[in-house]
Amino acid sequence: MATEHGCLNGRLALAALPRLIALLGGAEGEVVVALSAGCDAQGVRFIQGHLCAEVEWICQRCLGPLRLPLDVTVNLGLARDEAAADRLPDEYDPLLVRESGDIAVADLIEDELLLVLPQIPRHEDPRECEAHGYARPDKPALAPKNRQPFAVLATLLQDSQRSH
Repeated sequence: MATEHGCLNGRLALAALPRLIALLGGAEGEVVVALSAGCDAQGVRFIQGHLCAEVEWICQRCLGPLRLPLDVTVNLGLARDEAAADRLPDEYDPLLVRESGDIAVADLIEDELLLVLPQIPRHEDPRECEAHGYARPDKPALAPKNRQPFAVLATLLQDSQRSH
């Protein structure tokens, strides 16, 4: 694809991405794919484009369903080995390719989506996580001005000074 200056536009079912659906727990939905490949003025073969998907996950704060939009900009420079990857311009993320130059596009898409998943998925707004029907108290059970967590230490100090 990169040697032929090709474009790939379409949709890929999440069900075709087994590592991703193993994390998500469901295969509903699809990825909108817009990728192009070619060779830049410096002779670097590249794959650039955009991936867009919306996945359903479990919020780790409330354990409820979470719709998570994934929006990925792809800007990969192709390299045959680590040394070639180190020489790539900074604008490219390195992608090591086999000697044959073949790239499994579904694996590439899956890798890019896995890289943008949050470590701990949760709703952005904590109010979305509150359990329905849960009443939050207006004020704490113990008012902060009345609370003296180290008062016990003062009595211990007095007791230890008396014993010496």
